[in-house]
Amino acid sequence: MGAKEARRFYAFDVGGERGIVTSWPACESKVRGRRARYRGFATRSEAEAWLEAGARYEPRPQRLEGERSSLPAQAVFFDSGTGRGEGVEVNVTDRDGLPVLHLLVPKESLTLRGTAFMPKGATNNYGELMGCFYAIQVARALGVKLVCGDSALVLDYWSRGHVSREKRAEDPELARAAEAVAVERRAFESEGGRLQHVRGRVNPADLGFHRE
Repeated sequence: MGAKEARRFYAFDVGGERGIVTSWPACESKVRGRRARYRGFATRSEAEAWLEAGARYEPRPQRLEGERSSLPAQAVFFDSGTGRGEGVEVNVTDRDGLPVLHLLVPKESLTLRGTAFMPKGATNNYGELMGCFYAIQVARALGVKLVCGDSALVLDYWSRGHVSREKRAEDPELARAAEAVAVERRAFESEGGRLQHVRGRVNPADLGFHRE
């Protein structure tokens, strides 16, 4: 089973015509070869707000800061990456990007950055799965009802225990981890918790290795 892509909304302002479409080809057909303003968003409400504000572009750092400040304050965020070249690294933070893994993992097992490295040979997707596991556990300990990450594969499939037969045969350890995460997720959701997708660059736990 492949990863489900997060839906995108494309807002455009061209020649006095404004609108929102749900695919890049549809947006491209409106703006190609014309003087236009257009942007992709994770939600329709964000796209509508951008058009209402005049379809103005902002410098990227300012735009990201604005998006991050609009994230829920009461949430736990997770990410995984391999960009340091030292293996698979997992980060779990609050909305301000402050590490919270120390609430769950002994400090001596963490890096000076408050992150945790996965066992040698682990994949980045495995790291995302374990990041989700840790984030749910931290959220339950804190009484927080929202966990956010940028891996659609983990959020939509693996954290529900949905791992393909081929993947289970290829990586039994990952399959076992997925089952453990699914148990934790069901308990979290039974308490009113939920999981939500955020863009990699907006994710406060982002380790800085995303390309968008």
